[in-house]
Amino acid sequence: MRTSYEESRYEIAVPGFAEGARFRMVHLTDLHNCTYPGLIRRLEKALPDIVLCTGDIINCPSFPRVPSYDIALSFYAELVQRFPVYAVPGNHEERWKYAEDEKLRRHYRDFCGQLQEIGVEFLVNRVITLKTAGGTINIAGAALPKAAFKITKRGDRVLKKGEVARYLGEKPDGYTVLLAHTPNPARDYAEWGADLVLCGHLHGGIVRMKKLGGLVGPGLQPLPPYTKGKYEVGNTTLLVSAGLGEHSIPVRIANPRHIIYADLIRPK
Repeated sequence: MRTSYEESRYEIAVPGFAEGARFRMVHLTDLHNCTYPGLIRRLEKALPDIVLCTGDIINCPSFPRVPSYDIALSFYAELVQRFPVYAVPGNHEERWKYAEDEKLRRHYRDFCGQLQEIGVEFLVNRVITLKTAGGTINIAGAALPKAAFKITKRGDRVLKKGEVARYLGEKPDGYTVLLAHTPNPARDYAEWGADLVLCGHLHGGIVRMKKLGGLVGPGLQPLPPYTKGKYEVGNTTLLVSAGLGEHSIPVRIANPRHIIYADLIRPK
């Protein structure tokens, strides 16, 4: 059966960007160690400068089973042959990382090592600086505590004040793109000073309706506030992808597999 994808395209104005410059970022999330036919070919046609992946690369099963990541690793090995790839962990990786069983933790470290070996830059509470044709930008990768995944009303605080800085340090000078698996702490990301945040995690709300948007989160939380699309939180732009896959609930209704293209450009 043919796999269909929805593509969302955004132009993001960056103060000080060089006139005529365009830096294209592709955002992928929530692969959950599944195969996505035609995805790399579709990305090749879009000619991105960089691919940014916001977690849940693997699908962490119930303990004590060991997660499999062979499909995901094969996908990334092919992807890095074509584009620079940066990724952050999601809650499925974090569950594995902090498991009580040392065997599982060691398996997680092996997985991270293999990602790095094939050429994926795995950002765990790190910030790197990239030089582009338009100017310099920062890419920050967040791996936040379990509290960050709590669903609250839009605009509510999720983390303790200043907690994002405790993990990432103070926001660096210059335009900063934050990769974070969950959009729930949007207010906290904005207070940290992120200019643009890319997130996933909520799978588009699993079932989508025109007026209500996404109906439930992966943990069956009703009507989560940030499920798909573009949101403005203070001076921060939040782009949330409905993701590519699913895990415990293998259902997507009116909710195609989702790819986001974000082009950084000079303000018009």
